[in-house]
Amino acid sequence: MTTLDLSIPGELRLTLRGAAEDTILTTLRRWPHWLRADVEHDPVNAAQCLSVTLITDRDQEATLREILRRSFGMTFPPEGGDFTMPPAPPPKPQRRGLSVRRRP
Repeated sequence: MTTLDLSIPGELRLTLRGAAEDTILTTLRRWPHWLRADVEHDPVNAAQCLSVTLITDRDQEATLREILRRSFGMTFPPEGGDFTMPPAPPPKPQRRGLSVRRRP
C-alpha cells in the first residue's frame, strides 16, 4: 500500500510498503527533490525492509502527484491517503521461433 501523507506542515511524505511498490521506488529514488528517506526495518529480521518513506517539500506536491498519476495510475484525494497497487498483469506469452518472411 502506498500512502501520500500531507499531515506535517511544509512536508510531503510518500510511504511505500511491500514488493508491489518496488517499481515506484526504483522510478522515484533518484528524483532530486527528496530531502530524506526513512527506512523501517523488521524488528525480527533487520535485513528485511518493511517500508520506505520519501520526504520532500510541500511545493513539490503537484509534480509528484503528476508523476504518480502518469507513471502508475495513482490518483490520491486532495488531503492525501492510501492507494493499493493492483496486481501486476501476467506477462505476455513469448512467441516461439522466428517469423521469417520468405521472398518469392
